[in-house]
Amino acid sequence: MLLTFTKPKFEALIKENIKKHTIRADKTNRWKVGNTIQFWNGNPRNVHAKNKPHQFGNGVCERISHIEIYPSKNEIIIEGYKYNNTEVLSKIAINDGFENWEEMKTFFTEDFVGKMIFWKDCVWS
Repeated sequence: MLLTFTKPKFEALIKENIKKHTIRADKTNRWKVGNTIQFWNGNPRNVHAKNKPHQFGNGVCERISHIEIYPSKNEIIIEGYKYNNTEVLSKIAINDGFENWEEMKTFFTEDFVGKMIFWKDCVWS
């Protein structure tokens, strides 16, 4: 399955194992443990993009966790566990490629329910 990223910095963060997961809506329940992953910087379907999309690796979906993000409450719920400590929220944000919880809240500005997708067995190009 394609896993596309719009922020160019995510490629290096993923390869350096700083960004350990991604958060997606997955309303049709497409993501499953064991799915192969093709990592892309940009969307390969956007052939007219200013920065040419490129694949930077392959991997396997290792784990999927349910996540709820409530930026106005400074709260994240993962698999039923509530996190509202700023230090823990920032750790979750860093693992998703943000500088801290405050930066993550600029991306997730409204309440969000989705999945955290973790990967393994990655080969980088």
